[in-house]
Amino acid sequence: CFPALLALYKREKSCLRGTTLKVTMNARSFGKSSLLRMPSRLLSTQADHEMLHHSRIPTMHFQDSLPKLPIPALTDTIKRFLYFAEPLVSANELEEARQAALAFQAREGPLLQHQLIENDRNQYSSFISAPWFDLYLRDRAPLLLNYNPQLTFRDEAGPRGQSQPDRAARFVYAAATFMRTLEAGLLEPDIFHTNPARSKHPMWPEVMRLLPRGFAFYGAALTGAFPLDMSQYANLLRSTRVPFPEADKLATYKKSRHIVVQRGGRFWAVDVLDADGGTVPVQQLGNAMQAIIAHADAPRHQAGRDVSATDVGLLTSLPRDEWAAHRHALQNCAPQNAHTLQAIDSALFLVCLESTAPESHADINRCMLHGDGVDRWLDKSFQLIVTANGKVGLNFEHSWGDGVAVLRFCTEVTAAAESLAGMETSGIYSQSAVPTELCWSLSAPLLEVVVDAAKRFRRTIASTDLSIIESDTLTNPLVKKYKLSPDGMMQMAFQLAHMKMHGHSVSTYESASTSAFKHGRTETIRSATRESADFCEAFCNRHASQSERAAKMRKAVQNHTRITRDALTGKGMDRHLFALRNLAMTEENMGRSSKLPSIFESTAYKTLSNIIISTSTLNSDVLVNGGFGPTSSECYAVGYGILDHACGASVMSYGRDSSGFTDCLTKAMQEMRDVMMAEN
Repeated sequence: CFPALLALYKREKSCLRGTTLKVTMNARSFGKSSLLRMPSRLLSTQADHEMLHHSRIPTMHFQDSLPKLPIPALTDTIKRFLYFAEPLVSANELEEARQAALAFQAREGPLLQHQLIENDRNQYSSFISAPWFDLYLRDRAPLLLNYNPQLTFRDEAGPRGQSQPDRAARFVYAAATFMRTLEAGLLEPDIFHTNPARSKHPMWPEVMRLLPRGFAFYGAALTGAFPLDMSQYANLLRSTRVPFPEADKLATYKKSRHIVVQRGGRFWAVDVLDADGGTVPVQQLGNAMQAIIAHADAPRHQAGRDVSATDVGLLTSLPRDEWAAHRHALQNCAPQNAHTLQAIDSALFLVCLESTAPESHADINRCMLHGDGVDRWLDKSFQLIVTANGKVGLNFEHSWGDGVAVLRFCTEVTAAAESLAGMETSGIYSQSAVPTELCWSLSAPLLEVVVDAAKRFRRTIASTDLSIIESDTLTNPLVKKYKLSPDGMMQMAFQLAHMKMHGHSVSTYESASTSAFKHGRTETIRSATRESADFCEAFCNRHASQSERAAKMRKAVQNHTRITRDALTGKGMDRHLFALRNLAMTEENMGRSSKLPSIFESTAYKTLSNIIISTSTLNSDVLVNGGFGPTSSECYAVGYGILDHACGASVMSYGRDSSGFTDCLTKAMQEMRDVMMAEN
């Protein structure tokens, strides 16, 4: 296939000889939804050196031709529903679920499936995209812990790596460079390469760029390269979530040139792009950061002033309807408040200059996940957090996107920031880099709201416990040596840890990206299965032989690989059932019946929906820490990774003995390692 495409390129090249081929990007590159549009301008020639790279293939070249997320057959989803429910419910509850599933398959299911297919046929996007956005934006729970995760970047060696203003300036400059490259259509497309000998051939991009946009994906796939969805990048920068009663909205801004920096509860706007679209020099950004730190930390002589007047960021941690009402009052309280809110909303992103200097993994995790709540604005697409000792992390709002886009951003920006490590951040300000303080004027009732928000924030954080482990018990090379999946081994270790601690299997979530499909989001990998339960029982049975344990461990890990593959390729269960339930709840369908189909009211469905072990991993050389909060009072939130030299996990819960869980996890991994290494 590749020689044929190469011949096409050579033929087109001969026709184009003597002409200039211009590549541009338009709004359609991001899809037809108004939420997924970006500016189409190319950057000026003078600023070309500020790009991360110059991709020969336009960034969104493959987007229109990506395949849509397939809708599974109803019978397949019903089988999966019963399969995943079996280890979690009693025999009577499983029989109830089986009868409800059969009734659904015979009555309401086919009609809802037909509606779903017909609706999908008329959409540019995937069947899950709109209702998934709606799910996030209608949820009235606080963003704090429930939705916003954190990622911590690797440290830099040497004194420059501990300089807060220096490192902040370089990451800001790198992020602006990423944005410029993206908006110019010069960011390399996200592609999964299965045959690099072909798809990383120097001629490959020259051939691909000549393929029509409506066909380009299939041309790439013929060579073993699979482009990924990039629609989420539209909300990565210049974007925010805005609270409204009943349902929030995502807002994007096309012309903003500034970031907003927080320190000590106060806010400053700093232009990072000049009037011509060029990036402000990194030296001047460093000076701006230094000036903000000095100004924020200087003694203040305002007698009688309540310090909570500057702690408005705490309001973003409130339940969404409450925050919507308070934001409306705040905006109408004084003209300067409306101006400040507009500046925050339209900023490229936020930078939080922390006054603390965390050192331990636990302290760093908590700092990046929630901090003291004052120097945070949880609505923003992402906040870049830089501590007093130069640690850098990212906290992002989850409704707009998932890990694939964020990880790409982290990888590119870290490399770009580190490449600037030799530059001095001292010199003279240009007018573009002078910080402008953004002010608030709070009424007495709003001051009381801020004080109350601070108390509620502290109570929430105090109710959590966090435990972090790092170990070389399981590593990528070791596990692969025994022909087992590293991720599967970690997931089975979580199952065994819970069995050791609580004596039973529970509903478990692992995130799988469906970015191989147009506007794909995530699917659930349900790690708790019959096979995982059998594996746990064997390891908890002191009479089981080593060979029996080894066989059941291998079977459980291999089965986990199978269900992971299903989830990644659009053959999961959860999103399909979610879409069917969403349709059943429409006014049209509720008019036919006053209640939901019994499958959605069954104990099995409710048990599956109540996630007890929520897990997520983003393995990357640029990340050293990551975490998120528990989604309920029963939940263990487990951020984990397994690398070439070690594995680790951070576990947070609401008083469910997280350290007890990590103790059991440590034992589980050691027992699994011993059994694995004892195999012939």
